[in-house]
Amino acid sequence: MKKISVILSILLLSTVTYAQSDANASKLLKAVSQKYNAYKTMSMDISLAIENRESKTKEERKGKVLVKGNKFNVSLDNQLILCDAKSTWVYLKDANEVQINTFDPKDQWPTPDRVLKIADKDFTSYMGEKITENGKTLQIIELVPNDKNVAYSKIKLYINTADNTIVRGVMLDKNAMTYTYTIANFKGNGEISDANFTFDKSKYPGVEVIDLRE
Repeated sequence: MKKISVILSILLLSTVTYAQSDANASKLLKAVSQKYNAYKTMSMDISLAIENRESKTKEERKGKVLVKGNKFNVSLDNQLILCDAKSTWVYLKDANEVQINTFDPKDQWPTPDRVLKIADKDFTSYMGEKITENGKTLQIIELVPNDKNVAYSKIKLYINTADNTIVRGVMLDKNAMTYTYTIANFKGNGEISDANFTFDKSKYPGVEVIDLRE
């Protein structure tokens, strides 16, 4: 869950302070933040490529993300993660098991509910190279975490300069893993029911419920 959470939070970042960052990078990130911060709801398809840089192996997953304020719904292959800002549900489809926890906004790892609200003073940002992909000009922004104890060393955001949208995010893990998230079919301010953010066990016959809420 944490790997999914951290990259999603940064893919659609909002207010972030970039200590000693490149001025052009900070300006572009601010424009991107303002764009996404204007949305009350968001939905998008995501694809995740997980690569082991040592063994040269790679796997791919596909899913969908829904966001409404600080509520979220992440469906990724055999895993479903829900949060209504009070509780979180992590459902494993293969095991037909759901684990429930009290939502903790002070979790040291960004969670998907903070897609628009990640912590301040976390990164130093730099302008990377500019590339052309499928006829679109993409500016790469590199984010280096100021906290050297986090599990990743760098995050790259690929930003479409025509409309300040994020096309892709790449996280380089310190354990030789690379996580690449690509966004498609993004829609903002659509109608999303609150029912999407709570787990209805009646829809999962025989589900094992592990309730860890206090």
